[in-house]
Amino acid sequence: MTSNESAPNLISVILPAYNERENIVPLIQEIRQALAPRPVEVVVVDDNSPDGTAEVARQAFPGDEFVKVFVRPSDPSLGKSIRRGLEEASGDILVVMDTDFNHQPSYLPILVDNLEHFDCVIASRFLYGGRMNSRSRHLLSWGFNVFVRLALPDGQITDNLYGFFAIRRETLFRVPFDRVFWGYGDYFIRLVYYLQQGKTSLLQIPVVNGDRRAGEANSSFVGVFREYFRATMELSLRERLGHGRRDCD
Repeated sequence: MTSNESAPNLISVILPAYNERENIVPLIQEIRQALAPRPVEVVVVDDNSPDGTAEVARQAFPGDEFVKVFVRPSDPSLGKSIRRGLEEASGDILVVMDTDFNHQPSYLPILVDNLEHFDCVIASRFLYGGRMNSRSRHLLSWGFNVFVRLALPDGQITDNLYGFFAIRRETLFRVPFDRVFWGYGDYFIRLVYYLQQGKTSLLQIPVVNGDRRAGEANSSFVGVFREYFRATMELSLRERLGHGRRDCD
């Protein structure tokens, strides 16, 4: 596992994208505003969007060395797009967030600032003060998170599905990337599992799920939960066979 040389005090925000041409530019602008005056690098990894998301981002920030845009031409995968972004990032603080405004940029300062005391800071919709706007989805997601905590050891994390987090570079690159970064939203269940197995110091903060500004959701709610269930059961089996802790040594 190799990585680019870290740039001290630089925050790298990874944005995996698919068909987000209407959201990508305002999101980058709001990320910069939220984290100003700190130096911020934005790494967009586009899964070959037919709507031209990557080109829109390039045209909006021509010659800007702190906005990097990459296109993965094949093998679409949220987990693999995030991996590409992390490997291309230069900062010693890494942030991963969605590109549709479900993850609100206003939470970025508290995520980043708390890395002074913790190795990783995770946004949770299920701590006091957090929520989803859809009551039915909130209850379904909350129930599934209870299942994940019961099925896997060290279940401290209340939101294993959200995927909005900040982490120290040296902490993340101790995680077995090949075992984590593939598939779709299920990658985050695996990441949280390995972080806990590695005794990472974790902080959770309550957040309110934002609303998509434009476009349509890119995934089926039922299909997503099917992948979440499979990922959880695979990790549970690894744990029973005694492989989990060995992977983090």
